[in-house]
Amino acid sequence: MGFSLKNWLTSTVGALFSKAARTFKSRPKSLLADRLLADATQLSELPSPTPGEELRAAFVLERLKSLNLMPDVTEAGDILVRLHCRHIGNEAPILLFTDLGSRRWHPGNSLARLDEEKATGAGLADSLGCAALLSIAEQWQTDDFQTNLMKIPQRDLLLLFTAKSLDDPNIGFLPILNSTRNRPFAAIGVQGLSLNRMLRSTGSYRLKINISSETSTQKKENEEVNNKVTETLIDTTRTLLGITWDTDGKTKLFIRRLEAQTVYALTPQEGIVELEIESSEAALLELAMNAVKATAGKIGEAAGLKTETILQSYIPPGNPELSKTMFDILAKLLKEQNVKTHEENAADPAAFFTCDGIPALSMGIAMGHEGTKRDTIDIASIEKGRLILSRFIAETGARNDI
Repeated sequence: MGFSLKNWLTSTVGALFSKAARTFKSRPKSLLADRLLADATQLSELPSPTPGEELRAAFVLERLKSLNLMPDVTEAGDILVRLHCRHIGNEAPILLFTDLGSRRWHPGNSLARLDEEKATGAGLADSLGCAALLSIAEQWQTDDFQTNLMKIPQRDLLLLFTAKSLDDPNIGFLPILNSTRNRPFAAIGVQGLSLNRMLRSTGSYRLKINISSETSTQKKENEEVNNKVTETLIDTTRTLLGITWDTDGKTKLFIRRLEAQTVYALTPQEGIVELEIESSEAALLELAMNAVKATAGKIGEAAGLKTETILQSYIPPGNPELSKTMFDILAKLLKEQNVKTHEENAADPAAFFTCDGIPALSMGIAMGHEGTKRDTIDIASIEKGRLILSRFIAETGARNDI
């Protein structure tokens, strides 16, 4: 990897905790919350995305081993560790899952900045999920779950840190769903933001449309022909945004990126449209995806250009009703911590589990703002999020009617 992770951690963590101690002296002390933020800031500064997320995976493995845990690493690079409860039995575990990587890392902007109230940095929100799972592992190993919570979990915890392959749109839950030992009783996805958002799952296709000239390597004298790429990009985008996907408005399309690519200031001969389709019904979602492919292909063909539509990721609509009890528990815990919540329809990776008959939902661990250049995290909200997640795990594990 080109550096010693152990030496890097030794030299960095002391300084960071010293800074954190000065920053947090104005609010109630919570060592676990401070360490959660310290882990998140260190993770956010490691390059991502990379194949297998090796640097971030190495950091997580080092932290888990420091807690005397022996994690497993799958062929796909995912990290899996099981935390055993005092209760003797073979009950299915509660799964906690999060992503290792971020697509918003920046070599300069990802250097975290802290003041008394806020923490900022590009991609910092993405790292909070991993840091939260590490905090749960530490809390579990120190018996805090066993002695300080009103309800003791009667099940093991299974922590999953996923390292998505850049070439594979699947998240990699299938091995766990098919495992006799690890198939979960319930699943909780942990994200950075937003703690005050209650997700009602919808399905999602994220697609990338590549538009290019068949003769892009040849020098063209006719500027009008070259301009077809830009014109086709605009035409494709306007056409897709103007489509009514269904009469009830259950299906929506969002443009995430629109770019005409040039080389040496020449007229663009390649272009990219990245978009996301969301729907609460699987049939409508599939129909919309096929319509996008056909529409892009038809417009490109009419312009004499090559078009290619690539699937980047897929999340099914799932079965939100299966998770109603978990939803109610989380809403109650948020209210107890005076977190004013709002419901939002959005794609949720937990839907992979509800499609397979397993109650599941995702939650944020903090409040703040996810920006194009920097995320801003409300530091005080991290302790609330950590407490809510701990209680959520405990209350879920103490019940049999989820």
